[in-house]
Amino acid sequence: MSIPVTVIGGFLGSGKTTLVNRILAASPARTAVLVNDFGEINVDFDLVKAGDDLTFELSGGCICCSMAEGVGPAIKSALKTNPETILIEASGVGEPRRIAEFALLDPALRLDMIVTLANATALDRQIRDPLIGDTVARQFDGADLIVLNHADAARPDALTKAHDILRRLAPGRRVIETVEADLPLDLLTATSHAIFAAGPLEDDTDHGSIYGRDRFESDTPIPVETLEAMLQALPQSVLRLKGWVLLSEEPEVMLLQYVAGRWSLVPAPDAPRLTRLVSIASDPDFTIAESLKTQAFSAS
Repeated sequence: MSIPVTVIGGFLGSGKTTLVNRILAASPARTAVLVNDFGEINVDFDLVKAGDDLTFELSGGCICCSMAEGVGPAIKSALKTNPETILIEASGVGEPRRIAEFALLDPALRLDMIVTLANATALDRQIRDPLIGDTVARQFDGADLIVLNHADAARPDALTKAHDILRRLAPGRRVIETVEADLPLDLLTATSHAIFAAGPLEDDTDHGSIYGRDRFESDTPIPVETLEAMLQALPQSVLRLKGWVLLSEEPEVMLLQYVAGRWSLVPAPDAPRLTRLVSIASDPDFTIAESLKTQAFSAS
């Protein structure tokens, strides 16, 4: 009997890992999870709450750009754990349809669904951005279900524009508005697969040549004032910044999530006492260290 595979995609910061964890918490099935993080540090791998030995890390690039080297070996490893289902979390710049097509090549697997998340607060700007717009648009190609996440933070006009964009990019597909990816999980059952109706991919985009990645690690505590000043001053070219921060004023390491000018800091008591951050930007010259240093000098 073939094993069902669900691919979760969506641009940076859309809520993919949150949705994966909701699925894992609600499903009694033994589920293997393949996590692809485009960043230099696979932050999402540490945040996925699958069972022991059921989470497989795909780091350092986008698996839809290197199938044989990425998802293929990981699927073989996952199958050795005898899962009942497999979830694949695509990278934030990956194309879910490409990954789903690869899953169809293995006779032990069958595609169950492609779910693409979108950030309701940022979709209009992302689509109009000449550097990232094509990447974002491609992620809806072949989707069975679209999750319009962060709907609570979006203005009414932004929600209207987002729905208009999705009707154009994915006509006829179901779109569900959510807050923190709180999706009724009974929707995760596809009656048909849009992947078969989608047109052929025209080229093999190398996402590693489009986006800059950077990592920063340090055991020196960072003042809260410096961190907040850096986050407020980040240019729009910084698409995603995430990881763990050791702050001078906090007793515990904090988990930082930044996307589209919004960020959150929550305690991460089990994290090592280090700052470990990763960024993804449309500007290949952006570095976290330089940004922190600029704000530290400004404050001194």
